[in-house]
Amino acid sequence: MKIQVPLISRPWKIAVVLLLAGSTTAIAQDRLALRGATIIPIVGERIVGGTILISDGRIEAVGKDIEIPVEAKVIDATGRFIMPGMINVHSAAGMSQANEQNANVPFLSVVDSIDPIADFFEESRRNGVTTAAVVPGNSTMIGGRAAIVKTAGSYVNDMLVKRDAGIKISLAPTTGTSRMSHFARLRRELLKAQKPEEETSIEKPAEEVKPEGEPAEAPKPEGGETPETPGATPAPSAQAETEKATREALVSLLKGEMPAIIYCETSMDVSQALALVDEFKLKPILVLGRDCYKAAKLVADRKLPVVLDSTMVYWRTDPITRKEEKIVLPKIFSDAGASYVFQVADSGTSLGTHYYWYQATTAVRYGMSADAALKALTFDSAKLLGIDDSVGSIETGKDADLVILSGEPLSVSTWVETTIVGGKVVYQKSEDAELRLLFNPEEDTN
Repeated sequence: MKIQVPLISRPWKIAVVLLLAGSTTAIAQDRLALRGATIIPIVGERIVGGTILISDGRIEAVGKDIEIPVEAKVIDATGRFIMPGMINVHSAAGMSQANEQNANVPFLSVVDSIDPIADFFEESRRNGVTTAAVVPGNSTMIGGRAAIVKTAGSYVNDMLVKRDAGIKISLAPTTGTSRMSHFARLRRELLKAQKPEEETSIEKPAEEVKPEGEPAEAPKPEGGETPETPGATPAPSAQAETEKATREALVSLLKGEMPAIIYCETSMDVSQALALVDEFKLKPILVLGRDCYKAAKLVADRKLPVVLDSTMVYWRTDPITRKEEKIVLPKIFSDAGASYVFQVADSGTSLGTHYYWYQATTAVRYGMSADAALKALTFDSAKLLGIDDSVGSIETGKDADLVILSGEPLSVSTWVETTIVGGKVVYQKSEDAELRLLFNPEEDTN
């Protein structure tokens, strides 16, 4: 398409040309083409020697015979593999602290505690994770609100995908509390939120008894006015404000405006969680502890996808026979017909459980197909979080969150070479000073 410049004086023509040149430069910076790689779109067949064209942070085109605009920056990925960025569905990392001291704080948001320069986000980019659900920890009753963020950005608002991504509920009793009383208190809080607001207002404090001889305060007129400050109304107490914020958050949960991210420590907790789901019509995301494997058939029958514990293979001693038994969570849940996705450990001594490729290959080792494992890392995780319309697969119109790999995704010798978030290169292995220092400790990186 030709741009016609009106007949104007020469200085103005020069200004217009410069303006148009500047616009072209801006467009060129926002267009990126990845060519020559084996593309793993997740939702379709692999494309060998394909091209992905990116514009303004989104995938503009994908295929074999894609014409690359002259202004686009080109990354030659010949011999490499490209897949969607992986999605961390449940992590308490990235915040200054995982939990508040109070057990009932649904009005708090992790957004206020996320640190964009935390090591968690750097490690995520290094390992090909482009989206993460930052969720309050499990040591709570009704925790704060989770948020879904991209793993790259200078400020929290730049990273946000979904601010209110769910409210954390934990069925693991806190210290000094029995399982029964913990569940009873949790249910009481949800029942209170179901009642009309006027029925749940906090009780007024008892009137203070004045010592003998001390003059009584003048009675306050109706409407909250006092003789000293005509027309003024008493300020709400901190307790009243907390009660109001708690109620508003729980009402939103009960209306289905946010999912309930329910942590279950034991198999018994799973049945209790499902009872809550049925009674209060919650939209659940079940995060299962490693000892929940006996409830695999229960969640399978309910057709609820679950998040497996990061320790997916371990040994336990049968309390009756005293025999050692190997527990393999992926096999147990697969055999039961349950759908599941993975999570990684935020801390702990088992190095492998910190990496998504390790979790996926563990599942493949015990019978899961490689394609299903890759889907669990990407599209299935995105669907569980309700963001599959924008991430989780390589499709036209979706966010350009991509990972360029040196080889097959689940090969132990494969490295993440480049991570792209929103069409921008945010990690390159060739420029990773920490990796260079790890492999060449005597090298001067300054």
